[in-house]
Amino acid sequence: MDDFRFVRLGICRVLSQAASGRDFLQMAREVLGEEVARASFFDSLHCPRRSKVLADLNAELVTRNRSGLEDLLARFPELKGIPVYAVDGHHIDHAVHSPSDRKGGKVSANNLYLLCLHSGLLWNLGAVQGDGRHSHEMPVFRNQVVPWLLTEKKRRGAAAPIFIGDPAFVDKVFWTRMVLEGRRARFITRTKSNMKPTIYSSYGWDRKNLVNEGVEADLSVGFDGATTMRIIRYRDPESGVNYEFLTSVMDLEPGLIALLYLSRWRIEKLFDTTKNKLEETKSWAVGPVAQEIRAHLVALTHNLLVLLRGELAREHGIREEKVEQKRQGQLIQRQAQARAMGRTVAAIQKFLPVAIQLTAQFIRTLRNGILLGMRWARALELLRASTKCYL
Repeated sequence: MDDFRFVRLGICRVLSQAASGRDFLQMAREVLGEEVARASFFDSLHCPRRSKVLADLNAELVTRNRSGLEDLLARFPELKGIPVYAVDGHHIDHAVHSPSDRKGGKVSANNLYLLCLHSGLLWNLGAVQGDGRHSHEMPVFRNQVVPWLLTEKKRRGAAAPIFIGDPAFVDKVFWTRMVLEGRRARFITRTKSNMKPTIYSSYGWDRKNLVNEGVEADLSVGFDGATTMRIIRYRDPESGVNYEFLTSVMDLEPGLIALLYLSRWRIEKLFDTTKNKLEETKSWAVGPVAQEIRAHLVALTHNLLVLLRGELAREHGIREEKVEQKRQGQLIQRQAQARAMGRTVAAIQKFLPVAIQLTAQFIRTLRNGILLGMRWARALELLRASTKCYL
């Protein structure tokens, strides 16, 4: 099996909703007309070279095409040219024959992903745990992100990127090293309850800037063995929930720091898409290479869908109208609920992009078109219809 066929079949498997490898191979033979030997396909899942091919292919796909996508952070010109990524791990069920850990229990497979908040494109950064192995996300992030940054810098020559993660990614020594080594990377996260920072001073901020609505404090702080950082205290104008953010980003408005952290929910919505719409809930095979290959194919498939959605909007005027209309209705409802509690929806919410998550109808139409060998003209008709209203 050559690389092109392997990649094509892998993407089809992600889209297929197949319950197992054999389920997919039978579908490939009976529906797609692809006669694939079981051993050939499964052996390919353990090939390190193919894993690298997929990683390089996804990186090249993103590099060549992201400029053609709508910038989801275009409302904030100060972020132009600054890569901004949400980082998080995603757990799925272990493979059927996965070995147990030392206590006899099964270990879920967990991979670490990066989501670009500018473009909505995805990378698999690396396997965290699985096949009886337990591990934490931050050590994997530390090991993988530095070589990944070097590759990205060669491709783009970009400014120091910003990574946004939950408190599991608090590592003051690592992020200090990133700052001292020429501002290679910066971070935004939430503080932990056991943190004991030294407060140096309080920064002022532009209270007339819409993005700063809800900001209550912007503090210069320090920790033992760490560079100077910021703590931003923020109260959500809509929910009244209080947040405290820790960041090494020193040159952005405090309200924008808060907004970027709250925007990391997009990666959770993406994981929801892979789980509930693509039904990718289980490892394909035992072994770290197979785990990486599956994760690369999930990222590659997601990115192809996002790029296709962008081309449909750009070349054919096909946009997710139903999602946009639903968002407007929800915004009106949120404003009414907030007013009833004496609160308000943050004004900046009106300027945020609408269509972030891939819809189930969009995915189903593409899946059906592939399985039926549908002509592109007919697929365009169905895709246009699927954006008008919900089933």
